[in-house]
Amino acid sequence: MESGPIASDRLRLREFRDDDLDVLAAMVGDVEQMTFYPRPKTRDEAAEWIRLNTGLYATRGFGTWLIEALPGSRFAGYCGIRPLELDQVSEIEIGWHVHKRFWKQGIATEAAALVCDAAATRFGLARLVALVHPDHTASRRVAENVGMRRERMTVLEADYPAIVYAAELPRTQADAISTGR
Repeated sequence: MESGPIASDRLRLREFRDDDLDVLAAMVGDVEQMTFYPRPKTRDEAAEWIRLNTGLYATRGFGTWLIEALPGSRFAGYCGIRPLELDQVSEIEIGWHVHKRFWKQGIATEAAALVCDAAATRFGLARLVALVHPDHTASRRVAENVGMRRERMTVLEADYPAIVYAAELPRTQADAISTGR
């Protein structure tokens, strides 16, 4: 990542490494954790997802990062950005997924706010979208809490319905100050 870690007083976001496979596979393989996803993921799918992100770090400078809860660097989930082709339009998607032991603690909102700030200030991105299952009230609240607005509905793979949330990001630090973000 450019310019040091993405962090707050209680969270640090860092690049995924191969040795994160066990904690990631356990989380995305858990039925309860994957309630709002089409299905739980296999260990091989989790490993492929880590490879995809390490490739994004190398080519784009960003990807989805592992969330560490501080102190102690405990695995708390993941949050980050990735290129996405959505309804024939190139977008950058922000996504978050917090481990259930950290639910209802504001971790997803805090991580997503850190990522939105990095997207604008470190990576010069002008727009982010989030794809949220209509029934996932907590995730919808995260999108709204970080300044995203509902744009439309779409249907993803496997007939998975999603609300498309979007945010226009300030381009410079001066823009961020003038808009209060």
